[in-house]
Amino acid sequence: MERISSNSTRKKIYYYLLKQKSPVNIKKIQKDLNISSVSLVYYHIRKLEEEGLVKETDEGYVVEKVVLSEFIRLYNHVIPTSVFWASFFISSLFLMIIFLILNRPLDGEIFGIIIVSITSAIFINDILKKYKDLIA
Repeated sequence: MERISSNSTRKKIYYYLLKQKSPVNIKKIQKDLNISSVSLVYYHIRKLEEEGLVKETDEGYVVEKVVLSEFIRLYNHVIPTSVFWASFFISSLFLMIIFLILNRPLDGEIFGIIIVSITSAIFINDILKKYKDLIA
């Protein structure tokens, strides 16, 4: 069984279907994703069906199984799980900076700001890489 990530067109189709609120027909997929032919879309849809990821309904195609281990589907958005960690660390960073401005800085506070800054940068970098991989 081929993996979804082994083919960029298949991955685009899968993520496109994942973001849709309702079933989508092959012609609309081809048009929206600017894929050269309907037969190419059909070929990749069949491969996705064989893998159990997509199913055909009377109205079109929908995602049957979500295989995004590092992503969360929130309404019609696909969000990397690291977004939640990054938001936690960024909020912590802002709070530490506010406390630092209000009080006299201590070595521990400065150290904490450095650690949280580095961690926040790592998570933001991870989020950007995941979104780039999702789109590619």
